[in-house]
Amino acid sequence: MMPAQGERPVPDIAPKDEVVFKNVVESLFVRALGSKLSLRCVERIRDGGIDLRFKLTGFYLRETFYRCVRIAGEELFPGVDQDQQMVMLGTVFMEGFEQTLIGRAALTAARFMGTRRTLERMANNFRTSNNYMQVDFQEVRAGEVLLTLSQTSGVPGYFEGALRRGLLFAGARDLVVRREAYDGSRCTMRITWKP
Repeated sequence: MMPAQGERPVPDIAPKDEVVFKNVVESLFVRALGSKLSLRCVERIRDGGIDLRFKLTGFYLRETFYRCVRIAGEELFPGVDQDQQMVMLGTVFMEGFEQTLIGRAALTAARFMGTRRTLERMANNFRTSNNYMQVDFQEVRAGEVLLTLSQTSGVPGYFEGALRRGLLFAGARDLVVRREAYDGSRCTMRITWKP
């Protein structure tokens, strides 16, 4: 069936595909970056697979979303290395996430739970963002954990920036987020704070 004029076709994606949910796309590209995106950037993002001129679909393939994240980084932060672009975009994402219903609820809960419990519940937090992320939480000692994300799609800095901003929102003091291991997908971060 052909879409009506002015509508775009909904991609045929099987549930087994790794997808990022609409609330993440909206948080970053609409709420956090909307007015900051040039026409050229919007066109490049459209060519990357997300057309911001239309109503967003319920989900986007993981590869599509992170391709568009890289495009936004190139456009918004020229002259900055890609890893730092991603850290900056992860931070900006959280600012947009705070403006959504899901984000407000999650960040209010984080403030109430504190840093450790927020980190411990990270797997649940990612379930509202995508259908594929596995999170391993390992407490080293009070105020220090190792958090392993199963899939960072080649942009671990994005997750580092989002994580740092979210934990500061949760009240973490003297926070340090450092990548311990990264294999191109899977990333382990050592997170320390003053308990």
